[in-house]
Amino acid sequence: MAASAGVSASTASRALNGRGELSAATRAAVQEAAERLGFQPSPLARSLRTRQTYTVGFVVPDVASPFYAASLKGAQSVLETAGYRVMLMDSELSVDGEVAALRTLVNHQVDGLLVATAGVGAEDFEELVGAAGTPCVFLDSVVDGAGAGAVTLENHAGIALLVEHLREAHGHTRIALLAGSQQETSGVERLEAFVEATSPEPELIRVCTWTQEAAAIETRALLELEPRPTAIIASSAELALGCLAACRELGVRLPDELALACFDDPYFGHLLEPSLTAVGYDTGEVGRSAAALLVDAMRDAGLDGAEARREVRVPVQLVRRRSCGCEGEA
Repeated sequence: MAASAGVSASTASRALNGRGELSAATRAAVQEAAERLGFQPSPLARSLRTRQTYTVGFVVPDVASPFYAASLKGAQSVLETAGYRVMLMDSELSVDGEVAALRTLVNHQVDGLLVATAGVGAEDFEELVGAAGTPCVFLDSVVDGAGAGAVTLENHAGIALLVEHLREAHGHTRIALLAGSQQETSGVERLEAFVEATSPEPELIRVCTWTQEAAAIETRALLELEPRPTAIIASSAELALGCLAACRELGVRLPDELALACFDDPYFGHLLEPSLTAVGYDTGEVGRSAAALLVDAMRDAGLDGAEARREVRVPVQLVRRRSCGCEGEA
């Protein structure tokens, strides 16, 4: 390629990488030759020269989750524009799996990490990631005080919206919560918000893993209470699906006998019967914001005066549908 442009290899390299004082004509000749020949720079050669791998590790609890799939898509769009590729790892909702994934990515010398933690402890995280000096940004669920930043949802505001709607619009006073895992930020904050908003009897709170099966079990237990709740809030779409399954099994009609609303508005929420009232948000924005914070952190890595840890909260909104008793989406 350098020969085709009539320049030395070092001049061609400087022209393609925007370095050095070269004339506009020389840069144009190199660019034209590169395009004509279909030249692609070698990522391996670049990483050897810069001591960067231009890869980012992305650790999620469940790659099958629509939330994490959309977050990945959003993050990838930002990272690819900045010149990075993504290595995706699934921790399988396990702390041990998360530790193994982090160790693998650090050993592969990724330039940065995006992590939705399944509950790894601060000490283990610092030993794995902090010691290596790898910039990390958390999304959805965080390790308190660790990493360069975090992007989470407005969990408290979302639960407050659901409680207020069930009370004010439909008159419910005996509201139960299917709370997710308390090892993760989203589960903890949503439970805290529910307690603040309702001061519930303990029997109305059911903590379970983020699975349909666990939610179905806890829904059956709630429906055996006397008096039983007249409304249930599910802390995620998966838990809402488990609740729906249990209600169908027991012949409980929604919303006539029980109202249901959930945190997370899945893409298929309007297709369910009844359609699902939910708290929605821009899932892609979670990934885009986290990736943008990470790109800044990677650029600042090793520099004096690097920015302090940054946190972003993604706003939420209520989507009214028939599972709570509303007529339709509004």
